[in-house]
Amino acid sequence: MENIYKILEGCPLFRGMDADRIEAVLSPDFISVSDYTKGDTVARRDTAYSGLMIILKGSAIGTFTYPAGQTVNIDSVEASELIAPAFLFGGYNRLPVDIIAQTDLKVLTIHRGYLFELMQENMLILSNFIDIISNRAGVWQKKIYALSFKTLKEKLASYLLDHSSDKDAVVPIPDIRETAEYFAATRSSLLTVIEGLEKKRIITLSGNDIEILNRQALKDILK
Repeated sequence: MENIYKILEGCPLFRGMDADRIEAVLSPDFISVSDYTKGDTVARRDTAYSGLMIILKGSAIGTFTYPAGQTVNIDSVEASELIAPAFLFGGYNRLPVDIIAQTDLKVLTIHRGYLFELMQENMLILSNFIDIISNRAGVWQKKIYALSFKTLKEKLASYLLDHSSDKDAVVPIPDIRETAEYFAATRSSLLTVIEGLEKKRIITLSGNDIEILNRQALKDILK
């Protein structure tokens, strides 16, 4: 097995540990490394989540397909990040989404029972895992709040407010199509909303950035 421990230094689960210490605590008998090519299905929704997956190289995305056939991108995970850690334990430890490789991908899997033993034996790993779960809960709370709005204009206003501040009024939008999928909308409908807000001088779209010109007007949309 290649030296993965240097990569894991950047993983939040092992925050505060160097490569030598990580290698010392991780038994090769209870971990495995798998390779995927772009577009591969790493794991399917509703399958039992029996081992914590950590991305060593590349990126993956969680997708959800509605009964009508529409697929929505839920969340993207990059190298050194954990895949769906909140669903590893508990009475219903099944993945909530399909996990698809966005690029060529290398994934480390730690057996669930072994991870539980690691957390019992190492308070730093336990503390890091609790922090990860808490932080992810906060992210999902914001997403649920944003998606709870009925109109696309409300969803966009909430997103822009959440990703900006009075001091930093620029929100990167690197891919309009992916951003539209985040809102369960089409690219054209999102552009229509953006153009409408531009005409009212609330925002302006420049390249891959949206600059907020009138923050209060965005707040008024949510009233």
